[in-house]
Amino acid sequence: MRSRRSISDIVAVVLLIVIAIAAAVIIYMWLSGLIGSVHTSTSAAQVKLEITGASVTNSTSTSPVIYKVTATVYNPPDSPSTSITLGELEFTNGTLLCSQSTTPTTFTITLTNTSPPTTTGVTFTLTGTPSSIPSGSSATVYFSCSGPAAKPGTPVEVVLVTSQGVQVSYTTSIS
Repeated sequence: MRSRRSISDIVAVVLLIVIAIAAAVIIYMWLSGLIGSVHTSTSAAQVKLEITGASVTNSTSTSPVIYKVTATVYNPPDSPSTSITLGELEFTNGTLLCSQSTTPTTFTITLTNTSPPTTTGVTFTLTGTPSSIPSGSSATVYFSCSGPAAKPGTPVEVVLVTSQGVQVSYTTSIS
């Protein structure tokens, strides 16, 4: 009888060791996954860019139609500096009308710093490679793209994509 009792003690110890190792592996995998996701998405999670206004005009005299898009963007003080890398014009159902990456000939950003302690109302224009929009600043983004004809008054969405991959959109209509 004693030999059976010692075998059950050994089995119990082995089971406890296996459970402890399994728990340690699960905790390690959970922590490494959590830490990995924090490092990869921190900058995107903190970007809080807002489009405060936008307008779209089209030149119906050309084929294909050229759309000129102007958007005013605000980067709040608690958001990191960011830059716009892509501008898109979409119908409100999500269908892409046209898009323009930030190339030197077609993309302009005008920054207006509104955050203290720097001088209020300082404006400068940058044409070409996308520039960083500092936190606490407003920027006017211009881009043009060509696509199929859409009637004036058609509702569209202006979509801007930041360097962190964050998309912001604004609904307006073609004038």
